[in-house]
Amino acid sequence: MTHAHWLTIPELLRLPAQTYEWRVDIEFPDLATLTPVQGIVTATHRHTYLELRAGVQTIVTLCCDRCLQYYNYRLECTTTELIWLAETPASQPDDDLVETLPATGRLDLADWLYQQLCLALPYPKYCDPNCAGIHPPTPAEPPIDYRWAALAQLQSALERSEPSP
Repeated sequence: MTHAHWLTIPELLRLPAQTYEWRVDIEFPDLATLTPVQGIVTATHRHTYLELRAGVQTIVTLCCDRCLQYYNYRLECTTTELIWLAETPASQPDDDLVETLPATGRLDLADWLYQQLCLALPYPKYCDPNCAGIHPPTPAEPPIDYRWAALAQLQSALERSEPSP
């Protein structure tokens, strides 16, 4: 990721209301967007944890999982995540599902936001809820094997020349 937007956790304690607000206007190289990601990300120090909030939007280009056509999708991401602040690596919670950071560390808000946007992408991706998917083209007439065309003409001529009973 080339767009780092670092937040140092001890500096967050010195800000008014211990809150940092980032007015987002960024493009991520690994996310196919038509418009920059815009909105607000806030980080608030809550003594034992960080509270991260995002309210951002963009327009992404997706490929339909059914018909394989590309379409534009308005991606809106409104999320909150709590990150536990550990005094030492040994004081981290035992739960593997809890996100932790050292209390004296730093956080890349751009990377966090990128991850949130990826999680907000629709799955499965359908250009339309009623998308019928890929259909092979149906021929208007049965295919003609031109190798047998002369025989078909002869058979047709014989059928016309036969006397009727």
